[in-house]
Amino acid sequence: MIISRNRIFSGLVILTLLISSAFAQQSKLTAELQTAAPQTAAPSEGISVLILGDSLALCGFGKRLDDRFRKNPKVKATFTYLACGTNPLSWLKDRPYANIKTHCGFVSIESNGPGRAKVLEDVYGMRRGHVPIPHSVPKLEDLLATLRPDILIMQTGTNLFDIFPDHKTVNPHRQGPALRTYLVPFIAKAVGSSSTLRKIYWVASPTSGRVSKEIQDFVVEQTRTDIGGIANVIDSRTLVAYPYHHMEPDKEHFIGADMDLWADKVFEIVDRDLSLQPFATLKPLSEKAPALAMTHDQATTPPIEKPKDSRLQVKAKLIFKTEPIPVNELLPYQEYLVGYVYEINKIVAGQYSEKQILVMHPAYIGLKRQRLHYRVGKTYKLQLHELEDTLWKTVKSKDDSGSINLLPYIRIQDEIKHPEHAH
Repeated sequence: MIISRNRIFSGLVILTLLISSAFAQQSKLTAELQTAAPQTAAPSEGISVLILGDSLALCGFGKRLDDRFRKNPKVKATFTYLACGTNPLSWLKDRPYANIKTHCGFVSIESNGPGRAKVLEDVYGMRRGHVPIPHSVPKLEDLLATLRPDILIMQTGTNLFDIFPDHKTVNPHRQGPALRTYLVPFIAKAVGSSSTLRKIYWVASPTSGRVSKEIQDFVVEQTRTDIGGIANVIDSRTLVAYPYHHMEPDKEHFIGADMDLWADKVFEIVDRDLSLQPFATLKPLSEKAPALAMTHDQATTPPIEKPKDSRLQVKAKLIFKTEPIPVNELLPYQEYLVGYVYEINKIVAGQYSEKQILVMHPAYIGLKRQRLHYRVGKTYKLQLHELEDTLWKTVKSKDDSGSINLLPYIRIQDEIKHPEHAH
């Protein structure tokens, strides 16, 4: 069925408090604001900062961090881009994210001459009942070429938690390489031969109440293993206490003083690190690129969509269904997957060796509840692709079956329902 307007509106009220409080002083989609940044450095002096972030940054972190750098006399320019629902690969030109758009909120804050910033804002709660329109996610390759930043601050992580289907347990042999495919390609592009970057600060997520501590520990440890030789990895869980004072139903997003505290502490870490030596003496990170390629050569190419002949056709009996979450726990995201487990009766086409198969079905698309008329005990014919390397792979999801050793699949008919296939 379709979610009622009242239920969606009540969810938007929550997001009004969540987002509009972070950008209360920015009432227009595009505006030029006079900032209070001290102009103690000539335009040709100082460092240039690039900040990228996801929906957590839209809750106040991004604006606060941007403001701290913009007012710092050591900084000549700050460029901030915040896109809801993104993961590291969303910012690259490689498939399948080459033309990806964010559907749940976007903000950019760009230096526009001495003491000025050009702001574009399209988020929930800008006005009564407002829902963001799709926005193309800026590409790192273009930002590096046009802005030539000295420092990159990358805030990301919560959208990678859905690599872990049950949100509780870790399969290192499967999820370690899967996580690496999101991290290493991004860093490889960031430190390419033409890059001007001298420092990268990777801001990992603060504590999430949506997934287990085991998963959060694994993501931070794996991130440090994979890219810690080039990027300064900041574990945000040590910077702000959980539970948060103003926390949303998803137990992940929050607003207010805790968000400001998080941004302030990240700024202090970066500022302290930059003060350890004259910035001009830092070598370009591009000199470390060969070492990255040698260490993680297998992960330097982002995953691509699988060819058509990789499809699997089965006849299988449904034996377990995961129930979707309420829509108010999904916001600000708009899509959601749930795990169904089937018992294989017959392989019609393709290859598959397990006796059971995990299929992820869309429960919400564009905040609309999908009709999942599947009954436990009934046999179905399924045409499937592996979920990995599709645009659905980091969509919010849940699988309560406990089948952590089963590779997730998605129906081919559902794969093309992703909003990006409509553009």
